[in-house]
Amino acid sequence: LESHETPRHSRASSAMTQPQPLEGEPKLQVIGAGWGRTGTNSLKMALEKLLDGPCYHMFECVKRPDFQKWIDAYAGKPDWKGIFTHPDGDKFYKATVDYPACGMYRQLMEAYPDAKVLLTVRDPEKWYDSAIETIWSWRCGEQNPAHRIFEYFRKFQEQAQAFHNATMLPGVKRTDREGSIKSFKAWTETVKSTVPPEKLLVFDVKEGWEPLCKFLDLPVPDEPFPQVNDKEEIKSFLTKVLIFCYIAHVVRFLLVLGVCGFLVWLGRKFL
Repeated sequence: LESHETPRHSRASSAMTQPQPLEGEPKLQVIGAGWGRTGTNSLKMALEKLLDGPCYHMFECVKRPDFQKWIDAYAGKPDWKGIFTHPDGDKFYKATVDYPACGMYRQLMEAYPDAKVLLTVRDPEKWYDSAIETIWSWRCGEQNPAHRIFEYFRKFQEQAQAFHNATMLPGVKRTDREGSIKSFKAWTETVKSTVPPEKLLVFDVKEGWEPLCKFLDLPVPDEPFPQVNDKEEIKSFLTKVLIFCYIAHVVRFLLVLGVCGFLVWLGRKFL
């Protein structure tokens, strides 16, 4: 009898522990329209403090990963609930900043008409210097063909291309300093001209809490504004990932070489 009842209890217990779909829909309060390397990681931490909830960022997209969801979104088939449901399954994101969401701020404004828009800005020359050393560097999985040995990075690059097509000026490559800076400036002006002034804050993270809290009608926290300088950390991480990809290529080459050698040996021995 026990041998028949135990599986039923196990199935019941398993069903009880499985996370249930989160009811309702996400309600973003803040939509970030600024590109990466404009202080978005510092802003993410600040918004999570102010809104008492998670803020979606490139880091979330890479960890989960959400590449296919964003590829679909850029193709006009967004699944906002799927994207903005936290991986824990028990809450929605309250805000979003950085890539890839910033490239779809207009679509997000339509989906969340009560949300306010934050456009993070930075000196364009300094922005490009930072981007080309990190997220747009030769080390990054978005750019380097060595990463394509893994399906993960093939999807990552497809998502990156969708973002690039939606945000950069036509024909501009990321290695084109002048064209990239022109694209950055053009994007800033596009956001300013397409978001109603009362719903937009053009924000430099160096300004700190006051303009951000005033814009969101929230009290100023009694602590310093987050200041995250993660450039060296990102460069180190990207280098390690690239080395891993190179090792994977070497291993694959050796395996192919070994199989070919074995087939040659078989042919000489038995033919």
